[in-house]
Amino acid sequence: MTSDLGFFDIDLRTVGLVVSEVESVVGAGNGVVGEVGSLLLGSSDFAQIGALVSGADNQLHSTLMDVLTRGMQFFDGLNGAVQCCVDDYASLDSLVSDSFGGKTTPAVPARGSDPATVKRWWDGLGSDQQNTLLTTDAAEIGALDGVPAAERDIANRSVLSGLRQQTQKQLDDLKDSPLSPFDAESPEYAMRQRQIDALQTKLGGIDELQKVLRPASDGTPPKYLLEVDTAGVGHAVVASNNPDTSDNVVTVVPGVGTDLSAGRVADYTKTADSVVASAHNADAGHSTSAIAWMDYDAPQSVPAALFSGPARAGGVTLDQFQQGLYATHDPSDPLHTTVIGHSYGTTVVGDASQAAGGLRADDVVLAASPGVDVDSAAALHTPGGAAHVWATRDDHDPIVWAEGFHDTDPVTPAFGAHVFDAGAGPSGFLAAHSYYLDSSSPAMANFGRIATGHYDQVTAPPPPDPEPVFPFVAD
Repeated sequence: MTSDLGFFDIDLRTVGLVVSEVESVVGAGNGVVGEVGSLLLGSSDFAQIGALVSGADNQLHSTLMDVLTRGMQFFDGLNGAVQCCVDDYASLDSLVSDSFGGKTTPAVPARGSDPATVKRWWDGLGSDQQNTLLTTDAAEIGALDGVPAAERDIANRSVLSGLRQQTQKQLDDLKDSPLSPFDAESPEYAMRQRQIDALQTKLGGIDELQKVLRPASDGTPPKYLLEVDTAGVGHAVVASNNPDTSDNVVTVVPGVGTDLSAGRVADYTKTADSVVASAHNADAGHSTSAIAWMDYDAPQSVPAALFSGPARAGGVTLDQFQQGLYATHDPSDPLHTTVIGHSYGTTVVGDASQAAGGLRADDVVLAASPGVDVDSAAALHTPGGAAHVWATRDDHDPIVWAEGFHDTDPVTPAFGAHVFDAGAGPSGFLAAHSYYLDSSSPAMANFGRIATGHYDQVTAPPPPDPEPVFPFVAD
């Protein structure tokens, strides 16, 4: 969608693309913002812009200055950006006065609200009200299913910048208060080290997210940050291409070990890019968005994956997210959705399907599944029935040892899914389990065919090797 941002002609979606590049500079506070502004614009020009928001609340003043500075750096020479602000002074002045003394900021619906209701609420706001909320309530707007993807992306990039500063400060505070060397073997020392390790892991994931979100010149799809937080193991939802404007939307749900770490962020955003490429190969005439959905507290070990609690909790969140995709998509443009679960992610998908009304997905794909907490494809309640449930497993994958742990194995005839070819991946323990997500795997090619509705092109697995027959030898 095209954002009408009201107060001057800078698209905040475009402005948001440069957050990562200047976050380390402007994050230090207003003094640095002023210094950067003087360097970029000249002291008199920056003072003029600063005067427009004088008297504002300190926190929002700092945030608005941050947005202005980031936006201005994006434009060549910056003279055009300065001129647009000066020419539209009245609108900017009105926005600031409304935000701080005139109009009441609209109340934001609670997280978990019906996405269709949220979309109607958002559409009913004026552009100035929307922009104010993107600044003052970024964390709430960014996490709200039913707000369009482009606006969630704006809000969440701001949230990401703040999370980086917060996480870095927490890490610095821990490192600046070392325990005595005599405490090196104490429980307190071990706990503090675990806290440091967890913060460093999240900081690495945040940095990787900022890297992933930067505009690419190699044809990689543009990214939309639809959720981010550092609670628990940390969570993120990143879309490759805009799901609100794409013909096909694929949600990829990962499994054990998913967290906000650099490795996971890199792996799953690359997987989303691979799904987009595979869908394009299957159908170049229709656009596809693929989403790395890392938004549940995944088990962090195989033993922890023996329990269904994380899948049930994650299923509720996944069901809500899928409803949001339909709420924000252009209703005049037909939408085809696919949910791909990998490993324990398939268990999350199975539990999501048990929500009232079933999971909003035209096709469900289960790869390397230990079971989905239901006993048949029909029990997943896909709109098209069992004919739109797909399953695959590589024989080299050690997940075969967990066959049916969470109820019936989806690749067995008893389950009733369409079983398709995953290829013969490497025989290494982890390599075989992740081969489905490799850009060159037969499974990935089939993901693209299913995502675009080219079901007749989905390849079946080869027949199993016959059991060896030994000739009977008489005594």
